[in-house]
Amino acid sequence: MLVLTGIGVVTPSAQGTTRDFNRGWKFHLGDVPDAQERTCDDTDWEIVRTPHDWAIAGPFDPDEHGYAGKLPWRGIGWYRKWMTVDRSHEGSQVYLDFDGVMSSPKVYVNGKLAGEWDYGYTPFRIDITPFIQFGRANVVAICVDNRRHGTRWYPGAGIYRNVSLVVSPPVHLAHGGTQITTPAIAGEQATVEVSNEIDSFLKIDQPVDVEVTIREPSGAEIHRRRMAKVSAAGERVSVAHEFTIDQPALWDVDTPNNYLCVTELRVQDQVVERRYTTFGIRSFQFTADDGFHLNGRRVNLRGVNLHHGLGALGAAFNKRAMRRRLELLQDMGVNAIRTSHNPPASELLDLCDEMGILVWDELFDKWDETAGRHDGNPPFEQYVARHAENFIRRDRNHPSVVVWSIGNEISNQPHSPEGKSRDRVRLARAEFLRHDDTRPVGIGCHIPDTAKTDILADLDVVGWNYQQRYDKFRRAFPEIPIIYSETASALSSRGQYRLPLPSDKCDYGTDGQLSAYELLAAPWADIPEIEFHRLKRDKFLAGEFVWTGFDYLGEPTPFEQDSRSSYFGIFDLVGFPKDRFYLYRSVWRPDTPTLHIAPHWNWPGHEGQRVPVMVYTNGDSAELFLNGKSLGVRNKGEAPPQPINLIESATIKVSSSNSEALTSLVDVDPQGWCAEQSDAAPRLTADLGEIRPLRSVAIQFPKESKNYEYTMEVSRDGHDWTTVVDQKSSQHPKWGGVKEAIHQLDSSARYLRLQFGPLADGIEPSIETMRAYSEAVESSYFQQTYDYRLRWNDVRYEPGELRAVAYNDGKEIAEQILRTAGPASALALTPDRNEVLSDGIDMVFIAIRAVDENGVFNELAENKVSISVQGPGTLEATANGDPTSMESFHSSQVQLFAGKAMAIIRPKEGLGGTITVRVESEGLEPAQVTLESGRE
Repeated sequence: MLVLTGIGVVTPSAQGTTRDFNRGWKFHLGDVPDAQERTCDDTDWEIVRTPHDWAIAGPFDPDEHGYAGKLPWRGIGWYRKWMTVDRSHEGSQVYLDFDGVMSSPKVYVNGKLAGEWDYGYTPFRIDITPFIQFGRANVVAICVDNRRHGTRWYPGAGIYRNVSLVVSPPVHLAHGGTQITTPAIAGEQATVEVSNEIDSFLKIDQPVDVEVTIREPSGAEIHRRRMAKVSAAGERVSVAHEFTIDQPALWDVDTPNNYLCVTELRVQDQVVERRYTTFGIRSFQFTADDGFHLNGRRVNLRGVNLHHGLGALGAAFNKRAMRRRLELLQDMGVNAIRTSHNPPASELLDLCDEMGILVWDELFDKWDETAGRHDGNPPFEQYVARHAENFIRRDRNHPSVVVWSIGNEISNQPHSPEGKSRDRVRLARAEFLRHDDTRPVGIGCHIPDTAKTDILADLDVVGWNYQQRYDKFRRAFPEIPIIYSETASALSSRGQYRLPLPSDKCDYGTDGQLSAYELLAAPWADIPEIEFHRLKRDKFLAGEFVWTGFDYLGEPTPFEQDSRSSYFGIFDLVGFPKDRFYLYRSVWRPDTPTLHIAPHWNWPGHEGQRVPVMVYTNGDSAELFLNGKSLGVRNKGEAPPQPINLIESATIKVSSSNSEALTSLVDVDPQGWCAEQSDAAPRLTADLGEIRPLRSVAIQFPKESKNYEYTMEVSRDGHDWTTVVDQKSSQHPKWGGVKEAIHQLDSSARYLRLQFGPLADGIEPSIETMRAYSEAVESSYFQQTYDYRLRWNDVRYEPGELRAVAYNDGKEIAEQILRTAGPASALALTPDRNEVLSDGIDMVFIAIRAVDENGVFNELAENKVSISVQGPGTLEATANGDPTSMESFHSSQVQLFAGKAMAIIRPKEGLGGTITVRVESEGLEPAQVTLESGRE
């Protein structure tokens, strides 16, 4: 057996062996002359263990743009490690396998360049055999250079995924050379084909035997077969086995049955290498008209997009942290993820295989700097071929993977030189299929007019991002299956409820936080209910991938400059659920009781004022009680009746019109009203016939409402006018916006006058429709919410107890009670587990909450807390989910955000025992929790 001890001595082995190469690295941030040389003095370098992200500790730079998280990820870092390979292995091949290095690494052995790589997300292998001195200490030095890396989110920095040392005999199983397919699944039988490639570094032919054993999910052996082959000198050969499995246990989202294939390579009847490969038996199909089918039945993809980062842990992969994320998502009803927009860590796919989660596996974002290419170099064809090979050969045996993706939101040629054309798409697809032809190849698109071309005609499936942009493609290519690859892009800050409710989906405010009432979305996107309606209507869609499962570092739309992490997540950056979690859960898990009341019930200073209440439930109705008094029953699908539009009976006069007659201002009509170009003071006046209360006015503009500058005035007699709205044009939101503007008034008038001010070039003084009401109304955009959540819009706040009871078909299914909290007086801790492995890798996530003297959670608490750890554990990170926070994740202090924060604890390797975590805050009763660390 090959063993690494001390500085990495390799003792003799009869077999090829793969070993963890993550311990004992030394790291230096910044360039160091001759750092690759054996003579480099690294005494003062930091000792680290990979996976490692050098930038996540910060500090944050508040002046940096927020697109990549405001962290210091750009730059150069050096890693060094000493290791010895026993002299008895002379004649063997020695490799270093990297699952991912961010980015552009150069790998040196004993001062010589052994190899390099040019994309931060794909795995790669470096053959270090020519540079190794067997029986002597060798130094491995790696220069990581992020200076030219292109990104649209926080990428991390360093050797952020696992590293392995592989010692193989001169004839060995090829890297990524095992492929297992199930070409036939019919009735009670399945055919399994196992193909193994063998590489020879000998100068003579070598007879070998390849023995393959199949074990069923229970572990029992069900097949064993050996085949002889001659390994040609210096060449690669392939050996194939075929098996018939009776009554196969199918891999499915509900029953993720995994078989095990054991491949043994024998020379002179001795095993020289052994490989273990898990696989699943399943059939699937993307159809053009009936979505996705798995094992013969339709399965709607209930998916989310996931970036590779792990929040406060950064980009450094940790299997426990990722498992926790997947567990949270599955509780919500997720059965699929999209690895946006790059290959994930290989262990993520292991988890998806184990847990029954389908995967859209993506190679690139765009095809320019974010893919590692600059100014067209390296050439597209060879670049795609090289990275597709490593990517596909690593991932092709995972039953969870059902789609290969060649990229995301790539512009079209000739508009973009590095954009997509039919030839480029066809070439990329061919490179994918060269290594696996058992899965469809697709892409994520965002340009609807691409459907007017043949660019996508050769793909097996096409993903479309946002706002029903698939419509044109569906009409042009009805035979190609469609996935809704990015949906929603809803926006919110956990626990940050804002009054009044937003007037439209882009009513963001200016304080850096976005209302937790879950009514906001990016300008190019929609709230979840709009997407639910489309998916319910358009049965041809295979399902959706929501943007995104979790908040992530970078892309803090709409506060790109001031914030450091996104607002898109259903969970916040540390994994606390936002209210959207309960909305999705109620829809995606209709048979599982869900009931959640929003907002919290702590509104000092709002006594007697209106505080809207939302209830998320899988039930069809609910009743709400405030301090024991019923506030009524709400049923899904019942929206408040719309009041009379006063404009319908009004007399309209305009200062000028570019058409002969003024057309209707009631129905949406592009010709509603447009003033003449010569009109120096374009205005429209509505005579309501009598003095009426005016509470809401809604205007539909031909373009986004942010482009228009105008005033609204009211008059009781037509002579004396009062300005009630003075609207300036704006550049916000940065992209797009909404065409409807709603203004809430508190007036009584007979006359209503709209007058335009100066407008930018290309913006005409015009409207499509106008509506005026004697009651407060909200945008018609929000009407869809009443089908999926229950709303009490006029609750008058009083402290006490808010209780909801949910029903299905008249039967009670759940009850929840919220209570007004008193002042925070104590801290409460909730670990996700109380036992942890002492492997130095496992983690425990401890939720910290502030509670009052009765134990009621106080969601308004913003206390700063201090965390200390005693025993065989360390504080790995702290965070609170606040996208605006510039606190270091490596601080032992963290401020509560909406009453909560998170402490992440890592056990010390090899040291079992009790870990005590204590949390304190001035003026609050401290709390502590004990964790037991030990071997599995």
